Amino acid sequence: MTIEERIAALRKIMTREGIDAYIVSGTDPHDDEYLPETWKQRQWISGFTGSYGTIVITQDHAGFWTDTRYFVQYERELGNTEYKLHKLRVPDAVDYPEWLAETMQEGQKLAFDGYCMPTSIIRKLKSLLEPKGVKVVNTVDLLGELWLDRPEMPSAPIMSLDVKYTGSSAAEKLERLRGYMQEKGATYTLLSSLDEIAWLFNLRGGDINFTPVFISYAIVGMGEASIFVKPGKVPAEVAELLAKDNITVKGYHQVTLALDEIDETNIFMIDAGTLNYGIYEKVSGRFKTVECKSPLILWKGIKNPTEIQGFKDACRKDGVALTKFYYWLSKQDVSKLSELDVEKVLGDFRKAQPESMGDGFRYICAYGENAALPHYFATEENYSMLKPEGLLLMDTGGQYLHGTTDITRTVPLGPVSQLQKEDFTLVLKGMIELGRVVFTKGTNGKNLDILARMHMWKFQRNYGHGTGHGVGQFLTVHEGPQDIRLFGDPAEHPMMPGMITSDEPGIYRQGEWGVRHENLNVCLDLGTNEFGEWYCQEPITLCYIEKSCIIPEMLTADEIDWLNAYHKKCYDEITPYLTPEEAEWHKEKTSPIEYTPIQIRN
Repeated sequence: MTIEERIAALRKIMTREGIDAYIVSGTDPHDDEYLPETWKQRQWISGFTGSYGTIVITQDHAGFWTDTRYFVQYERELGNTEYKLHKLRVPDAVDYPEWLAETMQEGQKLAFDGYCMPTSIIRKLKSLLEPKGVKVVNTVDLLGELWLDRPEMPSAPIMSLDVKYTGSSAAEKLERLRGYMQEKGATYTLLSSLDEIAWLFNLRGGDINFTPVFISYAIVGMGEASIFVKPGKVPAEVAELLAKDNITVKGYHQVTLALDEIDETNIFMIDAGTLNYGIYEKVSGRFKTVECKSPLILWKGIKNPTEIQGFKDACRKDGVALTKFYYWLSKQDVSKLSELDVEKVLGDFRKAQPESMGDGFRYICAYGENAALPHYFATEENYSMLKPEGLLLMDTGGQYLHGTTDITRTVPLGPVSQLQKEDFTLVLKGMIELGRVVFTKGTNGKNLDILARMHMWKFQRNYGHGTGHGVGQFLTVHEGPQDIRLFGDPAEHPMMPGMITSDEPGIYRQGEWGVRHENLNVCLDLGTNEFGEWYCQEPITLCYIEKSCIIPEMLTADEIDWLNAYHKKCYDEITPYLTPEEAEWHKEKTSPIEYTPIQIRN
């Protein structure tokens, strides 16, 4: 079926069921950003391949809500369809709950698949719509009737991650969680976020491309715990390890049956922000609940010393792979290469590193005007050939047993313009500011975001995406609780020592080029004085920054000192793993630059 035919078929089902508006959330029962094939409902009904967006279908409107990262991609993929774009993270944006409240009338019915909607969102919808007399109804997945070739649930095996990588055993983490449950007056908790479950039990899987998690629920009691997964996924040796800590393995769809077997006098601790509404109804209908944000979000976000060292080891290996790749690229006739060619070669260099577990996410390898799309990725149907001119942006990352990496470098393939160099240098200044910032305890990402933008704002340049996100330890490349974002929540969790956060400002000129630089930083404790407790950010990514695109006169002496020190660290830590030819080339790439200030145009 075409996209229009799919929308029309869904509307017929809506008419049959008396539904006036239907939400396709674009997520799964576990509120994942990246989805297994079986839950790519948003993509099936729209053709949109991005990782963020919500669809609302009525009889006369097909609305698509997404943010600034995907406006251009939306036009490319959905511009010729019935869908209408509703822009988010822009001034005066109206999100879909408020739009529904303005649009729907008394007596109408709004429906959704409760297993693919977080409880907090449903509560918001009910608070906006029910006072108007609109019925808000949890129904079955209506697309299931139409999506006849829907993929099965994934069956990748689950592995146990040794404590030498995690720094803390599953038993220790469970003991800490049970202590927290006691403080909250709860005797059980139900977990549905896949990265939290993987982190808590020191398990990893392969159910989602590039992300080592497994489709599951977990119930933790004061003396026992159960993990609910598709049968056959847990090898016998892993099950034996879990059993030693009184952790049992049950079928994925047995989670509701397990709830029925627990005495109803127990009290459940739940996170309504992530728990899907379908499961929430089961829990809240039987037990008294205590609601709070899951403590696991913060616990896994603050890396212990073993995890921090693991990240540094992963970044060093990643730096070796990247340096070898960029040396290889410098020797090629780029006019014979496509975006797909170079990303495959980089992936091969990564996979050759010890303890590599493959790519960390779908690479963004974007040449020329494609780089103006912050979340572009090349496909067999849509890619560009390279040319010996202009800029190539590569946002890539790897999974290693001891850490996840995320790095962006923008490199020239030949001559670049003065304006491209200005953009390159302004973005670099922003990345440097975040990489060397000193701040007080209690500072959050919204407070820090301006540092990455202030230099480009002087030249009336900007970017629409966030500046930084947390990164998991051999887990998801995007995690919280910290977030560096211009329009972030003022109540966002503050930066804390041990957090690993990306630092990735950019400038994008639609139809021309894009520039982005990205390092990972670790937050460190600088100590306390009479003015308070002080923290700083320290880069752990190790890969040179192309000097030929820098306008040195635009950098301050302090910025040049930072860059020279960073390049020396890259040279010292990466060069021992290079061939003599690579090492000589790397020496030039990391050699210091001098400070020669001049006034440039505004």
